[in-house]
Amino acid sequence: MDTHSDNPLRYMGKRITVFTNMLAAVTQMDIEIVDAELIRLGGTGSYAARIGESIQDAGELYFTAIRTGQTICLENPREHPICRSCKNLCNCQEMLNICTPVVADGKTVGIIGLLCFSEERKKTVLANKAFYVEFLEQTAHLLAMNAVERRSSRQAERKLDMLMRVTDSNLRVIMVFSRSGHISFCNETARKELDIPYDYEGAALELTKTGNTVLDADEFVVRLHEKEFVLFGNHIWFEDGDESFASVLVADSKSSFAGRLGAGGGAESTVKAGVRSIIGESPVMGQLKKRVLQIADSGSTVLITGESGTGKEIFARAIHAEGNRRDQPFITINCGAIPDHLLESELFGYVSGAFTGANKSGHMGKFELANHGIVFLDEISSMPLHLQVKLLRVLQEKCFARLGSNRLISVDVRIIAATNEDLQTLVAERMFREDLYYRLNVIPIHLPPLRERKNDVPLLADFFLGRFCKSLGKWPIRLSEAVREKLKSYSWPGNVREFQNCIEYMVNINTGGDLTCSLLPKKINEAPAWRQAPDSIPVAVQSRESVAMASGDASKPVLPLRHLEDEAVRHAVAVFGNTVDGKKRAAEALGMGIATLYRKLREMKEP
Repeated sequence: MDTHSDNPLRYMGKRITVFTNMLAAVTQMDIEIVDAELIRLGGTGSYAARIGESIQDAGELYFTAIRTGQTICLENPREHPICRSCKNLCNCQEMLNICTPVVADGKTVGIIGLLCFSEERKKTVLANKAFYVEFLEQTAHLLAMNAVERRSSRQAERKLDMLMRVTDSNLRVIMVFSRSGHISFCNETARKELDIPYDYEGAALELTKTGNTVLDADEFVVRLHEKEFVLFGNHIWFEDGDESFASVLVADSKSSFAGRLGAGGGAESTVKAGVRSIIGESPVMGQLKKRVLQIADSGSTVLITGESGTGKEIFARAIHAEGNRRDQPFITINCGAIPDHLLESELFGYVSGAFTGANKSGHMGKFELANHGIVFLDEISSMPLHLQVKLLRVLQEKCFARLGSNRLISVDVRIIAATNEDLQTLVAERMFREDLYYRLNVIPIHLPPLRERKNDVPLLADFFLGRFCKSLGKWPIRLSEAVREKLKSYSWPGNVREFQNCIEYMVNINTGGDLTCSLLPKKINEAPAWRQAPDSIPVAVQSRESVAMASGDASKPVLPLRHLEDEAVRHAVAVFGNTVDGKKRAAEALGMGIATLYRKLREMKEP
């Protein structure tokens, strides 16, 4: 005997009524369907109002059919031995009962009963007994097949519903389609993004693949209820899928997909915190936060300058989060991290056949994807000159052409550029276009190095300490006063990025108690005096030139600034070594980019 939860008849719902009504119409007799526990699931005539009742007290006939697995025909129910123990014997009105088992998965899961209450109808049935028995058995077989299919479908629905709930947590659109293209299932994210009503099942939806691709994602246009949406993702077809489960679409809305591409720094960097994400209360940081709020709604270009690690992308994201484009894409492009021959296709896209190895469907560029949003061009100084011309056209004419095409594509994007280089120097050296520089530098924002805002060090320390204690599962710990002083006195050539890494390192290796100086990274704990912040360097270790100037000694000749800079570069390379890694450390110690260091070394070799 099957349990309530396993019995496929329990998954039929209102379809049981369809079967009972169909049988009643064909046979002109009353019908009832019970499960293996003799609970009435469907019925006609007087039984229609008693669905859900148990008939165990009057079900000896059905128990026998379940036990034997055979069709039974009682021509005189009240006189048959099988009915003698029935508690309803005295009140029984049945003239004829033909019952047959419903067998699914090799087990009897229910009974179909054909009931006659008149002698006239009884004679008609008995005259064609073989037909009625065969018809009833065929119907039982059909009912079993439908019940099993329905159970499988409902179980799949439940599993899919569980999956949908899980997928809601990562905010991706997931929709399952029938073979006819109607929506079978969709998750909560899909309902919100596409404005799909809750009674969506069977709703018609037009899904068109545009032919554009970004990375491995296809672009789709979705039309539903006279509205149009753009999604990026993948449409997967199931070869062995049934009518309701023919295909699934896993995708992102345009803004969320652009956010994934432009995140760059993991989930935290996509949080739209605005100026709240900028840690610092020093006067200069206060002014910068006000500037962000002042310019957030503008469409003018912004040029953010500052040393490496000062937080240029955080400021760019704050402008996006505080402005009227906050709900539109924010795309990050690191111009120095993408090879020159690939940068153009990444920025502007390409058409089919644009170059060897190009995607046959073409490729949508980041500018096109960022339409109505913001493009953040980091390390803009690394952009090749020939692409600077194309970028200038986007700024001036708001349009561009994909690689390999002459068709212009109009876009509305705001550009925020950032660099740790001196663009004016690069312009003078003809390594950066002057006209582009002025188009980018409409709203300049310069971020100070951490050593120039030492009062923000305690705030940053507490912020990062709290973050890493939480993410690494450490008990709340404190920084010792000695560590706080050391953090304030160090010059932080890598700025906030180096500072953050330092705190994360200390939390990782701490085994308990406060963080002490012994846990500081070696390069910070043993930093030479000249790496300390200027006001903390003991006079004994300062250069003779600085001592002479401090003491008013005018006998020392005044050297050109360029000469002093060259000497500093030579000294740094001598200290850290003339290797690739050594030069990286030297550039970090000097507070300049590696590209700037290489350029200065090249200039020093020239006559």
